[in-house]
Formats: sequence, C-alpha cells, structure tokens
Amino acid sequence: MRRSERSCSPLPLLLPLAFLVTGCLGYKQVELRDIANVEVEKMDAKGIAVRVDAMIENPNGYRIHVLDPDVDLYLNDKFIGKGVLDTALVLDKKSTRVYSVPLHADLQGGSLLMLLLSGALNGDDMKLGAKGTVVGKAGLIRKRFPFELEEMIEL
Repeated sequence: MRRSERSCSPLPLLLPLAFLVTGCLGYKQVELRDIANVEVEKMDAKGIAVRVDAMIENPNGYRIHVLDPDVDLYLNDKFIGKGVLDTALVLDKKSTRVYSVPLHADLQGGSLLMLLLSGALNGDDMKLGAKGTVVGKAGLIRKRFPFELEEMIEL
C-alpha cells in the first residue's frame, strides 16, 4: 500500500455530520400563540370541515413543514373523529403570523346528530376541541409536537 492511501483523513466525512448536529442544536420551540378564529365550513351527519386561523411563531432561521397530524376532534367533549389537514402547511422562518389551517374529519359514531340537535334546539354554542400531535420537518430533521385547543363555535 502506498502511504497516501493509509493516511486518508476522515475530516471530509465528518464535516457534514458536524453541520447537521450543529443545526439540531440551534432549534427553538415553535409556539402556538393564539387561535384567532374557528369557522365551521361544513357540518353534516357524515363529516365536518373547519378552518382554524392560528397565530404561530417560528423563531428558527428555516421554514418548517407541518406533516402527519394525528388529531382527535371533540364536540362538547365527545369524540367525533380524526382530523386531517386539507393542504400542506409551511411555517415561514423567523416569523409570527396567522395561518389559515383547513381540516376535515369523517365523523365516527352516531352521537354527533344528537349533539347538533341538542345544541341547535337550546341555542347553545358548541365547544370544538382538538388534541393530538403534528410532525414538523426542516430538511432531514423531524420532530413531533403535541397540541391541544378548545374553541367555542356558533351554529
């Protein structure tokens, strides 16, 4: 073997790994600051579609793609179904702004009709709740974030 082959430096291989680890250390927590509005766009016996205007702060110097939500939806504290994002959500870097988040759920169980009728007949507002986790992705890094929110809605 030639001497140059035996003394190959691992530095070129370790340098990208060092940048990746340094990028992870610079992560700051994304924060849900406020729910500005919750609008029920469609509700029937089969499903519900809502639009949530959420003020979200991303203090990081990179955009974050929101993926893979696992959202349980509740109406007056009764489980009604799993929420699904209708469009991709990308948080701008170093920003605090209101994002319009459309989501829908195919409803499970027959109790929704009874909840809707009782709320409509009593003239009461309904409490819409969402609880779950969502994945934030930036480059090769992924992190799962828990969240929980409740909002009163008018029928």
